[in-house]
Amino acid sequence: MSISKLFDKSILVSCPPSGSVNVRVGNAVEGPGGRWVPCASAIADGAYLSCIYEVGPGRKQVCAANRPTYCADEALSRAIELAATAAA
Repeated sequence: MSISKLFDKSILVSCPPSGSVNVRVGNAVEGPGGRWVPCASAIADGAYLSCIYEVGPGRKQVCAANRPTYCADEALSRAIELAATAAA
């Protein structure tokens, strides 16, 4: 099943923007849907995106691209929720 199908249609899931940097990383969340690591990624203009990446070869990081915030801790909190959903 595609990761984008797991999320609410209001959340646009995409690759992280070029130049983004993971600044906060949470503990991995594991479940039947895999092992996912939540993180907050800094992007342009001091904003942050909630991102998750699946642990394993050939896996990529994805972000909730349409929900930027100016608080890294808030982005990480949202990412933890996304990781829990993806792992479920």
